[in-house]
Amino acid sequence: MNFKLLIVSVIVVLLLVLTSSCTSCSRSGRAQIIAMAKKEGRKKNTIPEPNTIIKDIAPKIIEIEDVVTPKEKKVINKELVKNKIPEVEGNLIQVEGLVLKEVRELTIKLGATSSQLDQISKMKKHVQKEWHYIFDPATGHDTWRSAEATISLKYQGKYSGDCDDYAILLASFARQIGLNSRVVGGFDGDSGHAFAEFEINKSDLKSRYLNGFDYRSMNGSYWVSLDWFKGSEHNRFTNNTEILNGI
Repeated sequence: MNFKLLIVSVIVVLLLVLTSSCTSCSRSGRAQIIAMAKKEGRKKNTIPEPNTIIKDIAPKIIEIEDVVTPKEKKVINKELVKNKIPEVEGNLIQVEGLVLKEVRELTIKLGATSSQLDQISKMKKHVQKEWHYIFDPATGHDTWRSAEATISLKYQGKYSGDCDDYAILLASFARQIGLNSRVVGGFDGDSGHAFAEFEINKSDLKSRYLNGFDYRSMNGSYWVSLDWFKGSEHNRFTNNTEILNGI
């Protein structure tokens, strides 16, 4: 009788632990985010939709700590130290840390030259090819991921997220290689879209590395678009813009 009671007690404790664990996962959203990234990573390429941001409404910020466990974070930090990579800097648009590690690997893998324009051009085309579009969770809140969070969610070599995640990642890559970059919110009526840009000299407009890239002139500066969309699809979001400072 005592033995049976012991077995029942053990089962009850295990159920309580599992229930508590699942509740915690659900509350953090980590399990849902990772499962969604894996699901999208198995799909063929998807095409983003531009309606991803809402004007004057602060988004929910997703940092790397929201998508990796403390144990996974220790492994990542150990790998960065091993490769002599400094700690990450920045809030959403970031440099160093996983961003530097990713940029190092990509520039070598893609055979980029020492030209910044060649490097960002090749990385942009690679990220776009390997990107899988995922809408934000149906919580009523727009979410923006840090560059490190997006990199840590890679699955089978695929990146995932929506247009603001894509913009933040590419702005980070551009900044990592020494380019002045930013993320812009563009609005066409009620439709809001985020895209990255980097600054160049006027003489760089003739560079062969920028063939096919949109650009615009603002107060004597020239900004090249890293948007997924091009031509009229991109330009409709450049008439009413807001520079997303502080991210």
